[in-house]
Amino acid sequence: MGDLDAETDRELLKDCFIDNGELSLLMNVKAPESIVVGRTGAGKSAMLIQIEEKAEHHKMLDPNNISIRFLEYSDIIQFFDSIGVNLDLFYKLLWRHIITVEFLKMRYSLSSEKDSQGLLSRLQEFVDRDPVKKEALTYFKEWGEKFWLDTEEQLIEVVKKMSDELKSSVSSELIGVSLNLDGAKSLSEERKTEIVSKANRVVNQLQIRKLAKILDLLEEKVFVDEQKKYFLLIDRLDENWADTNTRYRFIKALIEEIKTFRKINNIKIIIALRKDLLDIVFDKTRDSGFQEDKNESYFLPLIWTRRDLFNLIQKRVSVVYKRQYTKKDVRFDDIFPSPRKGGGITAINYLLDRTLCRPRDALQFANECFIAALGSPRISWKAISQAESNYSNKRLRSLFEEWGSIFPGLTETVEVLRGKPAVFTRNAIAESLNDVVSKLIDYPNDPCGKAVIDYCKSNNSTDTDVTFSIISCLYRVGAIGVKVSTKEPFKWADYSQSILSKSQILRINQIKIHKMLRKTLGVREKDLFDKLLEAK
Repeated sequence: MGDLDAETDRELLKDCFIDNGELSLLMNVKAPESIVVGRTGAGKSAMLIQIEEKAEHHKMLDPNNISIRFLEYSDIIQFFDSIGVNLDLFYKLLWRHIITVEFLKMRYSLSSEKDSQGLLSRLQEFVDRDPVKKEALTYFKEWGEKFWLDTEEQLIEVVKKMSDELKSSVSSELIGVSLNLDGAKSLSEERKTEIVSKANRVVNQLQIRKLAKILDLLEEKVFVDEQKKYFLLIDRLDENWADTNTRYRFIKALIEEIKTFRKINNIKIIIALRKDLLDIVFDKTRDSGFQEDKNESYFLPLIWTRRDLFNLIQKRVSVVYKRQYTKKDVRFDDIFPSPRKGGGITAINYLLDRTLCRPRDALQFANECFIAALGSPRISWKAISQAESNYSNKRLRSLFEEWGSIFPGLTETVEVLRGKPAVFTRNAIAESLNDVVSKLIDYPNDPCGKAVIDYCKSNNSTDTDVTFSIISCLYRVGAIGVKVSTKEPFKWADYSQSILSKSQILRINQIKIHKMLRKTLGVREKDLFDKLLEAK
């Protein structure tokens, strides 16, 4: 069935890609949708790879190649950050510089110092005819000869210059103070307030006018050919390319700059972002004036229907068999078993019931089925049952990896489900708390661990708060679904509602363990499929 990651099986991705209109929307430079959002395995990277395949002018920017870590090790930056200087605009300006350079490299094929000098000459002609743009040219002259350098080298140069400018502006207030974390700790509150006030003003003025003029110049003089579209693609933002808090702030700054660059008609910045990472970025960087709904038009959530997933598996089966075995058009039903008489469940529904409606889940289960049936011409129900054990173990491990940054104690939290019935009441969680509390207390950075610690330390906290935290966590990661009313179906975490409110948790009367985890958690239910296997 091929590799699960789009990057490692590009040919198969090209032949089996399922597009329901999202791709054309992303490649429409006039459409605002620029941020592809989905859970791990939803197909975000696959979408960007397809744009790479189809776009004539594009650049894939890997944040691992923009080492931000030197910022974290910069004594000057650490000094100003630790005393409370708001560096958000500083991060936005860094992105603006990076993005501008990458688009200019695409537009003029810059690869040497000679190319950069040629660009400056061309820009000089634009400015001679439009004196208002002189400030933009000043900025280009400062950096233009180095535009051909690698992005990381560019960033280091810019940070050094901006840091020196910031340091120089408050030098009179910093006499006798070491510009590092120790120096920051030595400041009195009064002196710190004075420095922060002045430094914030300086940050707000850093290159801002020149960079604003640059955007005007790009719009009016550079990217004017409507037949040529340019795409800057950014993936892997969830990897450890920077310290956690720095990464959150840089991602927030990037989102803001995506909106800023929308004024240039023939270019588009497209990024892939995990939904859980997006939520935590907004949570950790939220300020008093922040309004999340203002960003909604820029998001493109990847939501898969069961029909989409079936078509994907169908295509994969057909393409793989044509490549390796036969020129005939082999279909899913030619390989997987028919519904058993009296059972009614189909193989495809059985597989999809045990996924979070994401391509990676479905393909992983199908791959395990092929492995279990190795050497047989068809996949039997017995092979599917054997495959499910390995698949269920892998899905649980994947949840730990996906959610470890938000719920580092998830390996302990999920244990409240072990051995439970497939469907149970909210009270059953409370009955299992004693076994979990003693272990969660070692995870103070986990919301469930924090609830446990608060419960142990405070008379104001109750075990109900711990239960709420555990249910909220398990629902959010997709381990459980909940029923808040007897008249409503079970509710599962999705793009529209990934978090339960306290009032919803209070109204829960039933909890259901997701079928993908039942094997690995020892959940046992006598369904029709079990009876069919026993009868065989």
